[in-house]
Parts: sequence; structure tokens; C-alpha cells
Amino acid sequence: MSLLFHQPTISVHRKNVVSCTALNAPTVRLCKNPAISSCVLSRPTAFPPANKLINVTQLAKPSPVSVQASSNDKSPVETKASSNVKLPLYLFLWYAFNIVFNIINKTALNNFPCPWFISTWQLVASGLFMIIMWTLGLQKAPRVDGKLFLALLPVGLFHTIGHVSACVSFSQVAVSFTHIIKSAEPVFSVLFSGPFLGDWYPWYVWAALLPIVGGCSLSAMKEVSFAWSGFNNAMISNIGMVVRNILSKKSLTEYKDLDGINLFGLISIVSLIYCIPAAIYMESSQWKAAYAAVCSKMGAAAFARLLILGGIFYHLYNQLSYMVLDQGISPVSFSVGNTMKRVAVVVSSVAFFKNPVSPLNWAGSSIAILGTYLYSLATDRYSKEKKARAAAKKKD
Repeated sequence: MSLLFHQPTISVHRKNVVSCTALNAPTVRLCKNPAISSCVLSRPTAFPPANKLINVTQLAKPSPVSVQASSNDKSPVETKASSNVKLPLYLFLWYAFNIVFNIINKTALNNFPCPWFISTWQLVASGLFMIIMWTLGLQKAPRVDGKLFLALLPVGLFHTIGHVSACVSFSQVAVSFTHIIKSAEPVFSVLFSGPFLGDWYPWYVWAALLPIVGGCSLSAMKEVSFAWSGFNNAMISNIGMVVRNILSKKSLTEYKDLDGINLFGLISIVSLIYCIPAAIYMESSQWKAAYAAVCSKMGAAAFARLLILGGIFYHLYNQLSYMVLDQGISPVSFSVGNTMKRVAVVVSSVAFFKNPVSPLNWAGSSIAILGTYLYSLATDRYSKEKKARAAAKKKD
């Protein structure tokens, strides 16, 4: 790209070097890339006498300015345009994969009611997916040492609890009802953040939890598929996921180079340490009879296809959530997106499985989902206030 002005010649290489040359002025080379250790500062050997200095106003033909950007570097406009294309695409795929997963998962559970087996298989599929990506170089493999492995163990334990209990809940009640109860996760996040992280939320964050609790209660009152076991397992899943997030903050913050996709892959693999023996203990006596029943009902090939697709979409929708975060959106925007994703899952599951839903169910669901949005706004306000206080303390 070339622009013409009445200025000295400037040649800009944004990635490595910025160089400026103007008549007989000193040549300055500034290293922009921290990987380059040498910087050059050179001067001409001699200046002309003062009485022979050229007056700038006497210059008849000033030198043109040429600005050249490295072909490997993108301008801010190009980066923003790329993000504007990627973000809607990633959001759409995140929603679509999550909807497809929930339908496949519920279908598999209806035909093969062994949630421990299915949830374990989903973790296996996610681990295999990541290993393939690391092997093919599609995702940079993380460096795992003994310290990181030990830090992942408690996180993997509570991920197992959250994941398996959600799958058990899906097997016992309607998908839509489990997701409404799962929207109460912020309640436990606020409750546990104080004792475990020393982060005590102000009154307006607590107030934002009221519509979540009220909406979930209303939805449960007229839920046709209601079962206390399904409700309790959804609540256990909320607790498991919140504790997992708290432990991640406490024990994994020093691993700055560990991105979200790799973290999820490692947690999935570590979770198998707990999930496989627990599944064998809890359900292995039922697998043979359940497999025979599902094969006679839909065939072994169809059931295998259902499991494979369920594992693939389980990993894809989780990976897409991290890819959405990588686009640089704010936590509130992500929370809003997650709330709308839950709405899409609830509506699509009701339409697909034709679950009977009363007006009170819809009212409770809407209030609970609105509450999650209000909670996102409240926590964002609290985060900004906390940062402002920290900045004021530094000034003092």
C-alpha cells in the first residue's frame, strides 16, 4: 500500500522493524519484535555547515511517503473484519452442535438407559478427538508435567461429577427441564465464591439470583416429567461444575499458555481416571441386557452410529464455546450467548420430543433464563467496580 504526502520517506515493517530515513537525518531502527535482540542506531558521518543547511521551505520536490506493511501481518481493519465473520459463524455452530448433541444424547438414553456408560463414552470421544488434533498439528499440544497433572486431578474429579450427574438427569426427566434447573448454576457460584475464593458479592448480585430461583421453582411445579431424582442430579451437576470452575481458578491460573480448548481436552482425559471405574461399578451389570435390547430395537449399527455422533457433537459444542471466547468478546456477551443457547436447546428439545409444556412451565423457564441474563449484568458491574477500586489503590 502506498500513500503520498509531503514528508520524508518512511518504511514500516510492523512485525520486525520500523525504519525512518529523512534526508541526512539520523537513521533510527526500532525493534518491535521482542524476539529480536539487536537494535541499530546509525548517524551520517558528517553534517553540512550551518550556513549551507537546506531550508525546508525551499524544497521543490519533497520525497514521497511509502508505507509498506508486512504481507504476513493483518491490519486492524482486516482483523476486525475477520472477527466479524468468525463470531457469528462460531455462535451458529455452537448453538447447532449443542442442539444436535442434546437430541442425540436423549435419543441414546431413551434406547440405552445407561447414563454412566454414555457419559464415560463422551469423555473418551472428546479425549480421542483432542489426541487426533494434537497428532495432526491442528491444535498445538500442551506441555504436561507432573505438577500440571496433579493440579488437574481435583478439577477432573468435579468435572466428572458435573458431567455424569447431568447425563443421569437427562435420562430421568425431559431435556428441557434439566436445562432449566441447570440455569440455576449461578446460584451456587455466588454461594461458593465467598468461602472458597474470598470473593463476596454485593447485594445486587444476590438480588439477581431471585428470578433464577423463582423461575426454576415455577417450572418444576407443573413439569409433567418431574422426578426428584432428575431434579437432584441436575442440582448435583450445578455444584460439580461450579466447584470445578473454582478449583480451576485456584490451581491453574499460573498456566497462562494453556488455552481453553487444550484445558477442556486435558480435563476430559483426566476425568476418565474416575469415570471408567465408577461406571463399571455402578452399571456394568446392566450393560449386557441393555445392549441386547437396543440391538433388537434399532440394530447394532444404528446404535453404534448414535454413540459415535453423540461423542463427536459433545466435543464439538464444547470446543466451539472456547472458540467463541477466543474472539475477544466480553464475559457478559458470552453469558448472554450462553443464555440464548439454553433457550434454543429448550425450545428445540420440546419441539423434537413433543414434551407437553404448560403455560406455567414456559413462564417459569422464561423467568429463570431472564434471571441468568440479569446475573451476568450484575457480575459484570461488580467486576468493573472491583477493577476501579484496585486501580484507585495503586494511585494512592
